[in-house]
Amino acid sequence: MTKSPETVRAFVAIEIPESAKSFLEEIWSDLKRVGADVKWVRLNGIHLTLKFLGETPRDGIPVFERDLGPVFGACRPFEIRISRMGAFPNLMRPRVIWAGLEDPSGLLAPLAQQVEEVFSLHGFKKEKRPFSPHLTLGRVRSDKGRYDLVEAVRGKMDIVGPSIFVEQAVLFQSILRPAGAEYRALCRFPLGTS
Repeated sequence: MTKSPETVRAFVAIEIPESAKSFLEEIWSDLKRVGADVKWVRLNGIHLTLKFLGETPRDGIPVFERDLGPVFGACRPFEIRISRMGAFPNLMRPRVIWAGLEDPSGLLAPLAQQVEEVFSLHGFKKEKRPFSPHLTLGRVRSDKGRYDLVEAVRGKMDIVGPSIFVEQAVLFQSILRPAGAEYRALCRFPLGTS
C-alpha cells in the first residue's frame, strides 16, 4: 500500500519507562564506541513492538481501537525485565542488535498472539516467526567493525536490567523524518479494565 493522506504508518507497542531507557543508554553508548557501521535507534523512541502494521487506512483506526480495547482490557498488568543481548539473525552475521525481554508472568506472548489475531481478522498477514520480545538498539549497515561489534555484544550477553511494569499498550503512528522516525500515540489501551 502506498503512502497517502488517507493512510498512516502504524504499529502497536508497549512504551518503555525512563529507568529502562537510562539502563539501555549505558549499553548503547558502550556499543557505539566500537565504531561499527550501525544505525543506532534514538533511545527516546524505543518501544516493544507487538505488531507492525505498515501503511494503514486512517479510517480503520477507530475500528482497531474498538477491537483491541477488550483484548488489552482482559489482560492484567504484568512485569517484564530487560535480560540478555543478541543479534538477528545471529551473532556471527548481525543485522539487528537487540536487548531481550524476560516475561516471568507468561502473559506477554499470549497477548501478542491475540493482537495478531485481531489484525488477521482485518486482513493483515500473520507474522510467521514466533514472537520474540526484544528492544531494537541498532541496525547493522555493513561489515565495517563487525568483529569488534560482535565481541562487544558478546561481552554484554548476560545483562539483567530493570523491570518494566506493563499497564498499557499504544497504537502509534510512525512519521518518517530525516533525523529518524517520530512516534505519535493514536490510541492508548489500559490493561486490566475488563
